[in-house]
Amino acid sequence: MHQSFNEDSTNEIGNETVDLKGWGELFDTSHLKGDLRGRAVKGGAVTIISRSIEFLVHMGGTVILARLLSPQEFGLLAMVLAITGFFVIFKDMGLSDATIQSEKISHDQVSTLFWLNVSCGILIFITAAVISPVVAWFYKEPQLVLVTIISSVSFIFAGFSAQHLALLKRSMSFSRVAVVEIVAASGSVLAGIAMAFLGFGLWALVARTLLMAFLNMVGLWTFCKWRPGLPKRKSGVKSFVRFGANTTGFYLINYFARNFDKILVGWFAGPVILGFYHKAFHLFVLPVSQFSIPLQGVAVSSLTKLRSEPLKYKHFFLRALGLMAFMGMPLSTYLAAMGEGIILLLLGPAWVGAVDIFAAFALGAGMQIMYAAQGWLHVSLGRADRWFRWGIVGSACMVVFFIAGIPFGAVGVAAGYTISLYLLTFPALWYAGRPVGLTVKDIWDSIWKYYAASIAAGMAASVIAKNLANINVITRLIASFAGFVIVYLLTIVLLFRSFYPISSFFKLVLDNLPVKNRKVTVVDT
Repeated sequence: MHQSFNEDSTNEIGNETVDLKGWGELFDTSHLKGDLRGRAVKGGAVTIISRSIEFLVHMGGTVILARLLSPQEFGLLAMVLAITGFFVIFKDMGLSDATIQSEKISHDQVSTLFWLNVSCGILIFITAAVISPVVAWFYKEPQLVLVTIISSVSFIFAGFSAQHLALLKRSMSFSRVAVVEIVAASGSVLAGIAMAFLGFGLWALVARTLLMAFLNMVGLWTFCKWRPGLPKRKSGVKSFVRFGANTTGFYLINYFARNFDKILVGWFAGPVILGFYHKAFHLFVLPVSQFSIPLQGVAVSSLTKLRSEPLKYKHFFLRALGLMAFMGMPLSTYLAAMGEGIILLLLGPAWVGAVDIFAAFALGAGMQIMYAAQGWLHVSLGRADRWFRWGIVGSACMVVFFIAGIPFGAVGVAAGYTISLYLLTFPALWYAGRPVGLTVKDIWDSIWKYYAASIAAGMAASVIAKNLANINVITRLIASFAGFVIVYLLTIVLLFRSFYPISSFFKLVLDNLPVKNRKVTVVDT
């Protein structure tokens, strides 16, 4: 049963009364509907800005670590992650999404979900430790036993922080989440670089992953003041568990599709080629994730509150999709056009083997961002069952293209991934949006102009780079980027016959910068 909390609210736990003073905003979010669009815009801006900072931190770490460590060491970690990464989908059993999308939730329910998350984290760690010899045997790399065990401690940290993160997102406290993520990223990157410099090799990468999970846990407990009570059998969490089961089902199937490629490349080509493939994928997915992953929290929190109003819901989603296309489509074509220069600048000549793989991935960056938006629809509409069913279809399609690409090596597998995204994105969004009347035409109208402008800009960047082939890579990248931006923005103006898409984007950013004396600032209320 849902309770409306206020400053003096309490909740019964056993024979004790727990004072929820200061926690009410985490449970009762009805007050957020008053300025939902404004909160969503601010939340999106905060998320984009913070993710941009986090991207720069991770990218800086990658640039330095790529020069301190070898492709083989990155490949060894990729081997472990391809196997143990399977457990990531179980780290919160979809219970975080259940908490975020629920219209009504109580302290007892969240406490019960918290202990379920903790139990899952501990169980995953034990399971990973048990199978670690199998991982080492499969790849014929004995040192992977200890790497697998230590890396898996991060699942315990994740279990202790899952519900705290969900409550912050539910209450749209995105600036707090942003601070936690930036600090965790910065601390883990610095630690990894220090260990690599001191000669720890592969263990520098392991420590970076582990420390990030730990710092996230500490930060979330610091900013989210809610503290769990004891679990209760009759707290009413069955619907949450059922929702989480369907969500986990999607993640499970999707995991096999998204990691089957790494297993294929590692098995057929060995750790060096897998190192190239893993790093190319990492450079491709890092900027993509800066938009798709964090904005899911903002979008789901906002859309959930509109699901009783289908027209407003659809309008809100299409506007958000257009914003994603404005940023994501040019990212895709620029990365593809300038892949060689980016790899040489960031990773150095030793990683030239990753250039073609990266270019194949980059062509799908924009579609990857669009494809991920299906999750916003399924989760916010409370239809994780439909998400699970789509996962079966989409994952099967990806696996087919991976297998078809393996005869052409790592580049063929990367190309298979990109082709599958182009084939799946529109059907996925249409299927997810059917409950609110979303059509393929709605989706196409929201993004095609951005895609067309991106193609024109990508071609211009390629021509500029080709004519400056004898110039140093930094100058070439700067010149091509300048030309890319100019052509992209001009084409946007011509296609829309207006400056509106550009002006609205910059207004969004400027209105949410915490500049002194500015009336609009990013704050949590």
